[in-house]
Amino acid sequence: MKTKIQTIFHNQFHKAPEKTYFSPGRVNIIGEHTDYNGGLVMPFCLDQGVYASVSSRTDGIFNVYSENFADKGIITFDIDHLDKDPMRDYANYISGMVLEFKPMIGSKPSGFDLAIISDLPVGGGLSSSAAVLVLIAKILCDQHALNLSRIDLAILSKKVENQYIGVNCGIMDQFIIANGKPDSAIYLDSASLAYEYVPCLLNGYTFLLVNSNVTRKLTESKYNVRQKESLELLHILQKHVSIDHVCELTPEDYHKYETYVSQNDLKKRFKHLVDENHRVKLARQMLISNDFKTLGMLLNEAHASVRDLYEVSSEVLDQLVEMALVSGSLGSRMIGGGFGGSTLNLVETAKVERFIKTFSIHYQKAFGKEPVIHQVKIVGGVSEI
Repeated sequence: MKTKIQTIFHNQFHKAPEKTYFSPGRVNIIGEHTDYNGGLVMPFCLDQGVYASVSSRTDGIFNVYSENFADKGIITFDIDHLDKDPMRDYANYISGMVLEFKPMIGSKPSGFDLAIISDLPVGGGLSSSAAVLVLIAKILCDQHALNLSRIDLAILSKKVENQYIGVNCGIMDQFIIANGKPDSAIYLDSASLAYEYVPCLLNGYTFLLVNSNVTRKLTESKYNVRQKESLELLHILQKHVSIDHVCELTPEDYHKYETYVSQNDLKKRFKHLVDENHRVKLARQMLISNDFKTLGMLLNEAHASVRDLYEVSSEVLDQLVEMALVSGSLGSRMIGGGFGGSTLNLVETAKVERFIKTFSIHYQKAFGKEPVIHQVKIVGGVSEI
């Protein structure tokens, strides 16, 4: 892919790039919708992502080309016109990040020619948008020799997604893409940003991703609705207990305070959040102790919770989980914001071929085509390659 993106860059801009980068997608093992509720998550970086080749300019012009949206050609904007523009399409992610960096760039010569290509499925729940944002943050940081940490890159990327793009996401996606390490997950407290690396070698087990082929844009789904519900729930609970985030509470606390939550939907969101946060703690212990059977059970419980309590799954995702379980998966759940995306499946390595064969039979019977299955390799975060 490195050679491919460099060739694409040369074909579009008729020169060789100065630098080439890779920004991975992410998979969250467990901890769904807890990150914007001050809770725990445990993601890792995926060996699929966004590749970019870039050369600097000094005239304030930004030329952007994506091989995934080749029909849009080269999209151009300049340093003095960075407001969000529907005509700019996907390049708004890039102009939004440039706008965030503009005060730090100051009067320095700026601009770049950029070509990108992604092997992440758009809307696949693997955080293609965060991969692009962290990528651009890293490029701008390097281009202008700014003294920013990788945590800074994550925080800036989240700010752009929240305030410029309009998705009220948490910090998880940006944090893992900026800070990921090979063969490790990050156990992250999204409220304090305290984190630790948890070895994720799997030892005889394999994570498989299945793409639902149902794409959705989070700004057009109920993702922001769930975020608003979480805030409403928090405000109700704060009348009775001193907390800053819902996920400060435990499953035991749920039974203390549920009576104060009259709306049934909010009560379900409450139960999911405290139970899911607890499952992340347990999953960390299972990874450390190599107890993959219990980890699989936690994944199954997590899916049931997002399906029945947080209500962000879909009919197709539920089908994929059921197919995986009858095909030999120890644990399966939807990943990402919901309403589409992918499923994560934990399978014994010795049984991967049998799983794929059996799952494919079920999938073809249900959907009339071959499934898209990816055997996961855990890699490091955004970097120059």
